[in-house]
Amino acid sequence: MNHQGRISRTLLYGEGLFETLRVYRGRQVPLLEAHCRRMARGAQFFRFPFSPSAFRRAVQEELQMVSEEAEARLRVTLEVWGEEGPAETRLIARSAPLSGTGEGEGVRLITAPFARSSGSPLLAFKTTNYFENSYARQWARLQEYDDALFFNERAEVTETTAANLFLIREATLVTPPVSAGLLPGIARGVVLACAKGHGLIAEERPVTAADLQGAEEILLSNAVIEVVPVREIAGVFAGRSPFDRAGALRAAYREQVFAGGIP
Repeated sequence: MNHQGRISRTLLYGEGLFETLRVYRGRQVPLLEAHCRRMARGAQFFRFPFSPSAFRRAVQEELQMVSEEAEARLRVTLEVWGEEGPAETRLIARSAPLSGTGEGEGVRLITAPFARSSGSPLLAFKTTNYFENSYARQWARLQEYDDALFFNERAEVTETTAANLFLIREATLVTPPVSAGLLPGIARGVVLACAKGHGLIAEERPVTAADLQGAEEILLSNAVIEVVPVREIAGVFAGRSPFDRAGALRAAYREQVFAGGIP
């Protein structure tokens, strides 16, 4: 497709979508269709041209660059072109070796230096308008933490810059609702589906700093890291190894994903 003379709305305005898939050994991508469906929903909402078959083809072509013995993260970006609005799109797939998922030692979080607006329509989709996230993550790293945790204008927990959050207390697995202002992650849905099999009641409800302080364990999830424990939230929560619940839910997540039981 020739884009000469056209405007990249992704470059100029951050208009676009992306998905990051985990590639398992043997070039297996069990969540491929779930990622494709999510990008399709985003494209429909923003009125971006999108082809599910082109998405699958882009993934399959990039998979040939991944060793069958390796695990990788594979990002597919929907780049948007047009002058007055989205007129054309193209899919770009790139992969990189998988490393540093943090499942063993747990991750350290710090509250982001600004609040999220729960009413933003962008938060429910994986958009390339990502500077808010990348800035908060860079800021957290400068404070020597792994990631930043967002709160909204009502002082409710939303998510980190790249993952959904869960807390466990008294046999209940709690995660903030989408209405708090967050991405309804694919892994989030899988973890909620796994809760009952581990004697946990799954709840989606507003979460405050007080809830975090009273948690027995706190977990993060996304399709690349799967499920990882939170070791610390600065000034709010201190986790204790060996993070038994996180380990059990991680194993259940992996089993669910490969069994094809994706919500």
